[in-house]
Amino acid sequence: MSYRHTQLGTVMIVCCVLAGVFGATVAWRAGQWPASIALIVIMVATGFLFSSLTVEIGDNELRWYFGPGFWTYRLPLSQIQDVAVVRNHWWNGFGIRMGSGRRLYNVSGLDAVELQVGPNDVRRIGTDDPQGLAEALRSSKQRPARV
Repeated sequence: MSYRHTQLGTVMIVCCVLAGVFGATVAWRAGQWPASIALIVIMVATGFLFSSLTVEIGDNELRWYFGPGFWTYRLPLSQIQDVAVVRNHWWNGFGIRMGSGRRLYNVSGLDAVELQVGPNDVRRIGTDDPQGLAEALRSSKQRPARV
């Protein structure tokens, strides 16, 4: 494996804890204790699933996954046409965001690496190591594929 980096999802964890505590408190004070418990369970699960973002490059593909890795995204390096270090706007949000022709995967911070996959297909992967990831992608694409 030529690259592996995990970013802690500080923003996701803090937001889940704050939303869970606030929502559960409001529901509890309103006498809705089942809703309070359900909200806490949902926010703990969300915080766990999005607690980190791990990015790996190896075996001629880019892989990334959130938290414990219940689902993994894969992209063959041969499909990546261009790599650029970018900075997201705060309103782009965190987690998984999809728009027309673009996808964002982010757990914390605003730095990301943008991958041009097709004429109308852009993927942004948030990272606290954008230069390292971009350089690893560029050098991995230059190496010949192993047979």
